[in-house]
Amino acid sequence: MEWVFVAILASICTVLSLWCLVVLIARNRLHRHHRVDPALPTDAPLIWLVDPRTPAKLHRRLARVGTTATAVADDHRPTGRRRRRMRRVEPSPVHAAAQDVRTQAVLLDRQLALLATLAPAVRRGPLVELSRSVADIEVASARLVALSTQVRAPRGLATDDPALHDISQRVDRLAHAHQELLALDDDAGLTAHPLPAPPLVAPSPPARRRPPPPQTSPPQTFPPSGRR
Repeated sequence: MEWVFVAILASICTVLSLWCLVVLIARNRLHRHHRVDPALPTDAPLIWLVDPRTPAKLHRRLARVGTTATAVADDHRPTGRRRRRMRRVEPSPVHAAAQDVRTQAVLLDRQLALLATLAPAVRRGPLVELSRSVADIEVASARLVALSTQVRAPRGLATDDPALHDISQRVDRLAHAHQELLALDDDAGLTAHPLPAPPLVAPSPPARRRPPPPQTSPPQTFPPSGRR
């Protein structure tokens, strides 16, 4: 019976280990979603994820700005191989701008966490100014996304190729000239109307109908004569 208890104990330990692993993964993702910069911890309390007050709302807006800037920076991260070990690959201007926006958002988030510790009457004025700064950095984030989209979009599409455009115009002119020639032939009566082709199989003659058989009247029966 000892192996039964060992198996039960092993099963319980396995379930607890899996449960702890799931909790840790969920906690890590929650903290990353709560941070302005995924690589830096934030001083904002975790309750600000659902807090309806002004500091919590500003923090959530800054977190969205940080997420957007991180995504843009990852899209424009330099991926070229280094020819030499000592040679440094310079980041693109969009990548550098995304890092600057994220850094500014982190600084504003730290100021917001400090202001949240003050009394409501004292922090009201600084929160208004900080709200304007948050709005400005949101506008900068939107412009950064638009710039990233323009940079990543292809410069010339296939339909904008001048050679293909010239060929398309030539084909259109040839088709128009062909239609004019057909119209002139119709006006001059030169259009040949082909005769309909004969049928491939000759039609079979209609089947003769047989005359109906003569109708025979049934034999007449006479009643037997009675005896006198």
